[in-house]
Amino acid sequence: MIAIPSIESYAPQIHQLSNGREVVCYPSSRTDLVKIDFVTESGTAYQSKKLVAGAAESLSSVASDKVDALGIAELQDEYGIDIQHSVGVLQCCTSFYALRRNADHLLNFAESLLREPSFPQDEIDIYRHKRRYDILCSLKTAPEMARRLFYQGLFGAEHPLGTYAEPDDTEALDRDSLVEHYRLRHRMGDVKFVVSGCVDDKILSSFEKHFGHEIPSRDLPYLQLSADNLPHSASSYNYPMDSAVQVSLRIGRILSLRWDDPDYACMMILTTILGGYFGSRLMKNIRETKGYTYGIYARTQVYRGVIVFYITSNVSKEHAADAEHEIFMEMQRLAEEPVPEEELEIVKNYMVGDIMRTVDGPFERSVRYIDMCAAGVTEQLSLNLQEALRECTPEKIKNLAARFFRPDEMIVCRVGAV
Repeated sequence: MIAIPSIESYAPQIHQLSNGREVVCYPSSRTDLVKIDFVTESGTAYQSKKLVAGAAESLSSVASDKVDALGIAELQDEYGIDIQHSVGVLQCCTSFYALRRNADHLLNFAESLLREPSFPQDEIDIYRHKRRYDILCSLKTAPEMARRLFYQGLFGAEHPLGTYAEPDDTEALDRDSLVEHYRLRHRMGDVKFVVSGCVDDKILSSFEKHFGHEIPSRDLPYLQLSADNLPHSASSYNYPMDSAVQVSLRIGRILSLRWDDPDYACMMILTTILGGYFGSRLMKNIRETKGYTYGIYARTQVYRGVIVFYITSNVSKEHAADAEHEIFMEMQRLAEEPVPEEELEIVKNYMVGDIMRTVDGPFERSVRYIDMCAAGVTEQLSLNLQEALRECTPEKIKNLAARFFRPDEMIVCRVGAV
């Protein structure tokens, strides 16, 4: 098996500002590009009404109290600054990219936007229009509807993981709600700083100048998601969609595991065997042998406090029932027959390569770190996975499959030509 880098080899460097705040750094001398991530605990679980978190995040970089939208666009062009936003259930991230020579301009620019976003009403109106159109379009796609049904089936429509916006929710999106959400959840004293790429003393000094003097607040409440008091019995959902030529299947369950349980690391290996790579059992059976689909995948997703296992695929409508039967048959095989040692070794080598891909460069490592923060995990998960890749046996895989691949605990969602 390929050697896995030690945890220490891809740990970040921590630079402490004079006020005690940390800047998490992933430096590299191989690039002139610098990426600065401002991570906030401001996701959809914290919003007062639907769409507020995403709108506040996206519109925060449009204009500030000092520079209007046109001025912001001109500054981006002048200094080659790119801005990207991501919105999650718990965490949001604003990412700024620029060349190293423009790093000080970048931080001036970023600070102005982060501290003083103006949320112009005309930009809010444009956002509402576009967001309504996006939601309407997504409701016409079978994979998106299958995803919605699946998470609502697992958690209920009131749970942060089961709540989705509808087109009419855009009408209730108002500037006051955005301003209040931003004020409460984007306080500069609570922002996490992550810098990657060409990180040097000049950039760190600029951080000190812009963010090193205010007192950190450290009093922002952090949600821990829970699956307590939720049903864990089999459910089946059919959603006809006349325009669809295929059926979108999503099958899965909540896993009664903690992320730091060594069994979860072995469950990641089991999931990869089932449907986590191109040579997986589901791919070989349902794509290559049967020709029911172009692609089928199995995944586990760690949220802060909850882990979800799921299988997803778009299959031809005339073979949807057969595909579903084959999926459960493959899960049953794994629960009854030990995985051949040769197959297990192939999967372990694949997973080692996948780990190395996620730490291949400074930007990949920063994304990995931010994702770990969102999921509430530490490098203990990496240590557990390394141990599992060395020690996990076919018998252990079989026992986990028997424990979790139970049809009477799975939710099945079918959307499309059903």
